[in-house]
Amino acid sequence: MIEKLDYFFKKKNLYNATYIYIYSDFRIFFENYKDEPVKSVEKFLKLFTNKGITCVVPSFSYTTSGIFDLKKTKSKVGFLSNYIIKNLKHERSEHPLFSFVAIGKNKKIVKNIGKSAFGKKSVHHKLYKKNTYFLNLFRPLKEGNTLVHHIEQMNKVKYRYDKSFKTKVLIGKNKVLSNYKAFLRKSVGDKNYSFTFRKINKYLIKKKFMNHIVYKKSNINIYSYDNFYEYLNFLIKKDRYIFVKKK
Repeated sequence: MIEKLDYFFKKKNLYNATYIYIYSDFRIFFENYKDEPVKSVEKFLKLFTNKGITCVVPSFSYTTSGIFDLKKTKSKVGFLSNYIIKNLKHERSEHPLFSFVAIGKNKKIVKNIGKSAFGKKSVHHKLYKKNTYFLNLFRPLKEGNTLVHHIEQMNKVKYRYDKSFKTKVLIGKNKVLSNYKAFLRKSVGDKNYSFTFRKINKYLIKKKFMNHIVYKKSNINIYSYDNFYEYLNFLIKKDRYIFVKKK
């Protein structure tokens, strides 16, 4: 499987990237490596890091109160981020709800972020115009992409607001930060404002910058960060409710 992925990545010029933002679901991946799962993950990540490419992975813990320990708090969004936190040299961004881990040559890109998870100094903003690509590894695009919330914040949508949290962020032994923010829905119980890609999914996958293969009935998607960013920005300027269920 690693060989097939390597072939596809080469074919689609993914190795020309400076940064790769990885969304993943490793359950299908591990079906092929039941005997040596750890080695398989190492081989996968080295496809990029051995070429000088930096990998950025969501490590969202959603810590809304108490303490967020940069080194110890576990991610709640899958295997890969927790594997990196536990086993590899990495950097982790300071946001208590929406942190990212990065490995590779330029891993410090996730450091020194702003207080707002999706604002101008967020990881989402810092990866723009940096030769970044998204890689969805067995995670369907229709399940969403948090870049949407950055686009929503930049366009000041009315159904979200920047909420502050008193969570203490522990960096090392002594440094403590707080008052981080996240751009959240105002009416959590109102399904009209729930996220959806339903309105754009069938058009999105046809875009020239979208590349995909089907492996064991699951899609692997590679797409330009900048092109995706600009397309989402274009869509929301045409329809302020394009990313929510409201008609």
